[in-house]
Amino acid sequence: MYHRDWLMRQIETVSRFVFATLLNKEPSSEIRLEPREQTEGDVEPLGFRLAALVREEKLCEAENLLWAAVEDDDPEALRAGLRFYTDLNALPDETLERCSFPRDEILSGLKELCAAYGCDLSVLGE
Repeated sequence: MYHRDWLMRQIETVSRFVFATLLNKEPSSEIRLEPREQTEGDVEPLGFRLAALVREEKLCEAENLLWAAVEDDDPEALRAGLRFYTDLNALPDETLERCSFPRDEILSGLKELCAAYGCDLSVLGE
């Protein structure tokens, strides 16, 4: 229980720090991404696709999509990735276990995302 609480606090701290330093925003000011109706030829933004996959409990598939976007230098990837890991952190343990996505993988993914965008987490004692 203590380890889970510690991980959740770490994830929240890292998310808030990166939102504030790289995006100059509070995570709570970010809009939750909900699916929208698509028109022909419309490309759904990364955040919408990630949110849809999370709702379908396809967490590993969503993370793979995120990292493909990071590798492709998608300008939306940092913001969508931060929201993705923040949303995963809010999921109950049972959902994460059912999806074979341990909570410490959320923290490590978040740290890797930060590193990919040059965010120095050493100020957080990381």
